[in-house]
Amino acid sequence: MTPLPSWLSTGEPSPLPVARRRWRRADYLTKTLADIQRIMAEDMLQTGVAARPGLLQAIEPRVKVAGTVLLLLAVALTVGIPALAAVHGLLILVAVASGIGLRAYLIRVWLPALIFAGLVVLPAIFSWVTPGDPLLFVYRGAEWRAGPLTLPADLAVTRQGLTAAAMVLLRSAASLGLVMLLVKTTRWPALTKAFQSLGVPAVFVMVLELTYRYLFLFLLLLADFLLGRRSRLVGGESARARLEWIGGTLAGFLRLAGEYSREIAAAMTARGFGGAGQPAPAVRPGPGEAVYLAAVIAICFILLGGINIGKHAGL
Repeated sequence: MTPLPSWLSTGEPSPLPVARRRWRRADYLTKTLADIQRIMAEDMLQTGVAARPGLLQAIEPRVKVAGTVLLLLAVALTVGIPALAAVHGLLILVAVASGIGLRAYLIRVWLPALIFAGLVVLPAIFSWVTPGDPLLFVYRGAEWRAGPLTLPADLAVTRQGLTAAAMVLLRSAASLGLVMLLVKTTRWPALTKAFQSLGVPAVFVMVLELTYRYLFLFLLLLADFLLGRRSRLVGGESARARLEWIGGTLAGFLRLAGEYSREIAAAMTARGFGGAGQPAPAVRPGPGEAVYLAAVIAICFILLGGINIGKHAGL
C-alpha cells in the first residue's frame, strides 16, 4: 500500500506564506504614459465644464476677461486681510455655482499657492527677516555665528511677519483663483478670440491657438513612441540603455516637431494666411453681462475700501 504524502497526512494545514508588501517604483514608460492620459482626461473635463450651464459659463468671454482683469488689479491693490478673505469666500461660491466643485477648486488653487507662495514667504514670519512684536519664540539667548552668517540671539514669529506672509499668500491664491475660474469656464478658442478682441496682438493669439491645437497631437505621437518601446521590452533594461533611448527619442521628437511646424506654416501660407487671425464673431452683450460688470465694479470698490478697513483693524 502506497503511503499518503506528508502534506495529506497532516491534520493541520500548513500556513500560507505571509505576503510582504514592497514599494516598487513605476518605470519611466508607465509613468509618462499615465501622465499623458491624465493630461488628456483633464482637457476633456475642462471642455465639459466650459460647455455645461453655469454662472460664469453664461457670461460673454470678452466681458468675462475684462472683469477678471479689473478684479486682478483690485486684488493686487488691496491691503486688508478681511477683504481678501471675503474675496476667497466669494470665489468659492462662484466656483461651486459654475460647476467646478469645492474640492477641485481647492486642489487647483490652494494647493499650489501653499506649496509655492507659502514656501517663499515662510522665512518672512520670523523676526530675523521681519522684526516686530513677537508672538512665539523659537529660541532665546542662543546667538550663533558661522563665518559671515550670524543668527540673532532671539528668534521669534512676529505679528508683522505673519501679516505680511498672509497678505502675499491671500493675494497669490486670489489671483490664481480668478485666472482658474476664467480658464475653466471658457472654451479655449473663445478665450483666445476674446484676447484678440481686447487688443492682444494677433501673433500672440495665433501662437496660443496653434500651441493648444498641436500640443495634443504631439502628446499622442509621444504616447505611440512610449507604447512601442514598452511593447518591445521583455525584461529589464540598464540605466545606460534607458538614457540612450530617452536621448535619441527626444532628439527625434524635436526634429519631428520642427518638420511639422514647417509643414503647417507652408500649408497656412498656401491657403492665404497673411499674419492676421480670424476675428471673433460679433456678439452683443446682454443684461447678464451688464449685471456681471456692475457686480465686478462693486466688488472692486469694496476691495479698495478694504484698505481703510485693514488699517482700522490693525492688520
